[in-house]
Amino acid sequence: MKLVRGIIVCLLLSIFARAQDESAPEHFQRFSVMPVIAYSEETELEYGGLLVLFFKPFEGSAHVSTIDLVALGTTRNQYGFRVSPDFWLLADQVHIPSIFRLYKWESSLFERGSRGDFDAIDIYERTFFKGYVPIELSFGIPDWLPFRYGPVLDGETRKNRLGEIIPEGSEDGWFLGGGYRLVLDERDNRNWPTKGYYTAFEEIFYGGNFRFHTEELDLRFYTPLFWRTSLALGAYFKQSRGSDIPVSYLAGSDGTKRFRGIDCGLWNDNQAMIFQMEFRRPLFWRLAGTIFGETFQSGPYFSEMLKRKMHYSVGFGGRLALNRSEKLHARGDISLIDGKHIGLTIDLREAF
Repeated sequence: MKLVRGIIVCLLLSIFARAQDESAPEHFQRFSVMPVIAYSEETELEYGGLLVLFFKPFEGSAHVSTIDLVALGTTRNQYGFRVSPDFWLLADQVHIPSIFRLYKWESSLFERGSRGDFDAIDIYERTFFKGYVPIELSFGIPDWLPFRYGPVLDGETRKNRLGEIIPEGSEDGWFLGGGYRLVLDERDNRNWPTKGYYTAFEEIFYGGNFRFHTEELDLRFYTPLFWRTSLALGAYFKQSRGSDIPVSYLAGSDGTKRFRGIDCGLWNDNQAMIFQMEFRRPLFWRLAGTIFGETFQSGPYFSEMLKRKMHYSVGFGGRLALNRSEKLHARGDISLIDGKHIGLTIDLREAF
């Protein structure tokens, strides 16, 4: 992978939202918009915008429902569109945090496994549509237990224009998966948690042109410290099993939330583990700051991962509140990976 210089030409041009009198309890912010421009060697000039729609809690619900819309383009003729409806229904007994993506993107192809280098072995263009729909339910669960359960649907259809190398798992095709999800969620705020915990386990079985299954375990802990600073700790484990696993579904970093600042797919393998630590503090006006560290390792088996040297990342980030009452932020993170690679991440909401 090329060295990302992470030069932000103009991260925040402006925010357009309804005027808000925070002392008026009847006021409700309906939307926020943020245009973004950035530059890196992978994408060259990247431009786009973020739009978040907020919906008043439905009857009997305490949570605000949202829809995130993200549109991106680059001067390398790459385009992407993401829609993330997050709905709380039936007195908060149904939670649907879904994600849909439509992308035409030039991607780097990496050799499987954690070998410590950043160089791609080929470049290919992929056009894909992906949908992920978990349905978290709390029917029959006592109020004192923050537990949710339910089915998960996930699938993808794609058409790739490959380079000289056609590795296993990069062929055109489609696949659809179904599984289950278990969640324990005791955070004080879903967008900017300062205390509590979050645990989720998910298993999905896929069929179609590819047959495989995945398992994920997500552990998070939050606690306040001092001077309005809070500490966030995270541990993430993923396992992908099968003889024909798509490259995009191997275990590893996603580049934006899990081990930020590297290309999605770099060092991915059948199993991966990621550990995260982050200090967060509000600053002034709508601004907040973070300092973070992360470690990552992957391998074909868990025992093999323990023998390999961990990759590490340290960095800092800025936050801009798009909705102060909901504590929803746009974020920009700059990280130094393995002491030699600079990565840039721009996204909505916290990494974990």
